[in-house]
Amino acid sequence: MFNYQDFGIKEGNLYEIIATTYSISENGMEIKPNASCMGIRMIEGEQIQISPFYNTITYKNLKEYNTIAINFVDDVYLYALAALKEPESPIDLKDFPSKYYNFKYIESRSMDVPYIKKAWGLLVGEVSHEFQKTKDDNFGEIVIPVFKLDVIFTEKLQETHKLFNRAENLALEATILATRLKIARESHNETKFSQIYEKIKDFIKNIERFGKNKRALKTIHLVDKYISSLIN
Repeated sequence: MFNYQDFGIKEGNLYEIIATTYSISENGMEIKPNASCMGIRMIEGEQIQISPFYNTITYKNLKEYNTIAINFVDDVYLYALAALKEPESPIDLKDFPSKYYNFKYIESRSMDVPYIKKAWGLLVGEVSHEFQKTKDDNFGEIVIPVFKLDVIFTEKLQETHKLFNRAENLALEATILATRLKIARESHNETKFSQIYEKIKDFIKNIERFGKNKRALKTIHLVDKYISSLIN
């Protein structure tokens, strides 16, 4: 049974994690991992609930292979790498760097499942149920998929429940807002774009003012590079 207390998880709370899924090459010889910055909740019955958008690789992989690794990571820079990568990346970040992946053999799946080697905790989930819900995300109502996951494997890789400090929290918020900024640009919502942009720049100024957290500074450097590409 999944002992969620070991991971500091409380039922109903939203937690930011890095989700890793995989696809398999046509010849069946290669596992291609994918990492995404996402939110999860633990719900009744000790299940995990996750909601990737329909147009994402995470959704496609989860739909096809029913398996996902939930990585608890305390390095905010890795969240930025997972969140800001895209196939036609204007900042040359097309994939989450392969050097951060490792593989865990899951006996019930009879295969190696990719995970983040710097994670302090790992859950592997298997889809038990999928449904849809309507969400208002400030850009209008959208329909998103919701997956309920049974936890089939757990491992504490390090004994830590590190909490982000203020600079790291702001860097994570700036990263998430950067993904929203792109949506505002693509939807031609200039008012929302301006609001999000100003908030990100304010976060960046505050982090730079703190000045001592190297991972937070590295994260906002990447975020700044990304948002600049949306303006130019």
